[in-house]
Amino acid sequence: MPVKHVLNVAEEAEEGWANSSAPFRPAKSQVCVNEKGESTGNGLFANVDFEPGQLVASIRRPIVGSLDTERLLDTCANCYVWTEGVSTGTRTYVPEGVKVSKCAGCQRFRYCSKACQKAAWNRGHKYQCKILKKLGEREIPKAVLACMDLLTMKKHDIIPDEAWNMLLSLPSHVDDFKANGNYGNIELMAMGASQFSVTQDLFDKDFVAAMYARVLTNSLTLITPTLDPLGIIVDPMLGHFNHSCDPNAYIIMDGAEVNVRSLKPIKKDEEIFISYIDTTNPYYRRQYELKQRWFFTCKCAKCQKGATLDEDKWAIYPKDLPQEMQQVAEMMTKNESFASDPANYVGNSKIEKYIATIQGKAYAEYEAAQRASPEQAKEIIVNGMRLCHQSGLWPVYRQPYAALRDELIVNLLATGVYPVAWAQCAKRYKHIQPKLYPVPSHPVRVVQTWQMAMLAAYFAGEEEGIGAPGANMGLIAMMLTKQVLDASALSHGPNSAFARSVKSKADEMSEELKRSVGQNPDRDVINKELESQKEMLMEMGDWIQY
Repeated sequence: MPVKHVLNVAEEAEEGWANSSAPFRPAKSQVCVNEKGESTGNGLFANVDFEPGQLVASIRRPIVGSLDTERLLDTCANCYVWTEGVSTGTRTYVPEGVKVSKCAGCQRFRYCSKACQKAAWNRGHKYQCKILKKLGEREIPKAVLACMDLLTMKKHDIIPDEAWNMLLSLPSHVDDFKANGNYGNIELMAMGASQFSVTQDLFDKDFVAAMYARVLTNSLTLITPTLDPLGIIVDPMLGHFNHSCDPNAYIIMDGAEVNVRSLKPIKKDEEIFISYIDTTNPYYRRQYELKQRWFFTCKCAKCQKGATLDEDKWAIYPKDLPQEMQQVAEMMTKNESFASDPANYVGNSKIEKYIATIQGKAYAEYEAAQRASPEQAKEIIVNGMRLCHQSGLWPVYRQPYAALRDELIVNLLATGVYPVAWAQCAKRYKHIQPKLYPVPSHPVRVVQTWQMAMLAAYFAGEEEGIGAPGANMGLIAMMLTKQVLDASALSHGPNSAFARSVKSKADEMSEELKRSVGQNPDRDVINKELESQKEMLMEMGDWIQY
């Protein structure tokens, strides 16, 4: 049956969510609760059934998008095209030759076209341009910029009253910030937002502090179609989707358009959940992260099972931790306090605290690698992966071992070490993706497979290929591209820029195959060769030890 999707949050607010034709409605949620076991607010519940891969909601653009400081240099502040990805790697959806140019006024934001600059100007930049120009090159945190945008837009009546009221209905968690001692910083940042936006005469300091706190606790990550983080977005409708560590929906972006798509079947009257964090992390790390930033204890179906699921399973029993690793952990405890961090909790025995220390060190290496330059990051990543492997504790899919591998692949591709990147991709494809992302249309699995398909296509164009006897990298690239093509209609939507770019590449590969084997090839021969290449691809998944 046709489902009415949200095209504009203001329109939806004016119509009222109680409208029976709307795809979802607000109601009390019983999953996210406070220390007293009380519901922390409303969630959004389905008014109709959704099949996996179906569009649940779509908005043309969030009310506010704020780029990371480094992305201000290479990303359009209107349509969010990231020019770093022009015609390279997986970002084939980026138009050829696209560039961004500075706003002649503020010199802070960049736009990819006159049309984008005009659209941003009309949407409110005309009120900010002179103010930002006076600030010069002063670095302003993205959350402060987002808060400034909201205050300026309200000052000039750009945000409709209904949407503004929806925004104000989102929790600010001011009392929680006061309780954890961070409210002073909230007030300081809010003061900057108020003064920089020249709205201090319109909104008092407590109101602005609460608004800034809302930005911190209700913003979502601004991403490319290939899940590259660019900044944050704030929108009242999106802010009403609750979290689950076993979500049935997710957010994907196509330029400035934000889509909520179903990951699993969602029945009428069932709450629609997205995830705020990486749900492949162990139980205690998930709980700690949610408590620290969003101030709630997750009671989703997954969390109710505690630390008993695959995310928390070790490759060996804790009591079997090798003696040499116990000695390594003992040395670490002299300089580090990983074992006392609730995110690393494993148990209370001496051995379990050793394991918590090793786990904390592995996560510290992962976080350090994300902050480092590509040259420095590789060594950090390899050290972290070696620790996971040599400890004997980690299944290949357990975090942060899997995340370290993802970082290594990105690093290897960035530095041109393609053969090793391929071996790591193959290992991930065989041993990790099916475990962490069992749904074939999960956006992370789709993007990772696309990354691998494009690398296979590169090797298909090289005279020596991957260097493996019998490997037909052209056919392997076609197989992987076909998988992505089928899944992308569900993961991103059939008309998304990503899906269209995959279709274009698939057509190009199909034409190349026709040129090499003729218009009427023997299908039995082709199918036999495809099966052979599938087997070879699986063998490649075991090329490397860790």
